[in-house]
Amino acid sequence: MDYKNIILNKYSVRDYKEKKVDAKIIKELSQYANTCPKLVDDIEMDIRIMDNDVVYRQLDGFAGYHGILINAPHYIILLSENKEHYLENAGYVGESISMKASELGVDSCWITFTSSEKVIHRLNIVTNKEVVGILTIGYGKKKAPITLGALKTGDNYSQADMRKKESSQSKVLPLQEMVYIDKWGEGADVNTLLERALYEPMDCVRKAPSTMNRQPWRFLIDGGKIVLLMRKDNDVSEYEERIDAGIAMLYFEDVIGQTLCKIQWELGPVDNIYGIPDEYVIVASCEA
Repeated sequence: MDYKNIILNKYSVRDYKEKKVDAKIIKELSQYANTCPKLVDDIEMDIRIMDNDVVYRQLDGFAGYHGILINAPHYIILLSENKEHYLENAGYVGESISMKASELGVDSCWITFTSSEKVIHRLNIVTNKEVVGILTIGYGKKKAPITLGALKTGDNYSQADMRKKESSQSKVLPLQEMVYIDKWGEGADVNTLLERALYEPMDCVRKAPSTMNRQPWRFLIDGGKIVLLMRKDNDVSEYEERIDAGIAMLYFEDVIGQTLCKIQWELGPVDNIYGIPDEYVIVASCEA
């Protein structure tokens, strides 16, 4: 997949046409869903694509923001065994499927839910796994304008160009507030990120979906080590925090793999020698 281009053009869709997705596309998406790379290889998953008439009436009132389910022609149900880091893995896999859907010209959106047991019961699913994610898929009624894109490394970008770009995206976290060098609070300047070929991966992470668009990710660069942190918020559940972390890891890994090198995330904390405040938790690290 051309990850950078997909991320540039991708957005969450909440209003769908009634038109069903072509059966060939559904088949290709289903095949990809059950064979796509995972964050944790040995976590077993079962991913199912279901039609509106199977899902909507059964889950409306039980899933969706305030129980109001988005009416879409199809839904993806992600089921997973409960193992260490299975929720981060669910975010990683679910968003990977969403990106594949975008490549195939299909829109999508993550759906909130409160009870795996209720979803399994109401959809009459026979499984020994948990529901770890629900996504809509279909064709959106409106196309959103492109508001953020990765830059091409090697081009001549001035600091003034960068400031103009950043200021025009007031809803997007500035890179200097998201990426730190050596210790907490030392914001990474654009030239340093460009020199290290990290500008595009970091810029693309800012486009990743997150709960309530809170953009909780922070990165700390320590030599060749990159540490991922997530902000803890009282109004966000642990499930949402861990799904968001998995999505951030996917975006960074995919884009840096396309622009620089392949990386492997090591899940779990590292020693906090960087002055990281208590409201942030270290979730993973990698070498680049």
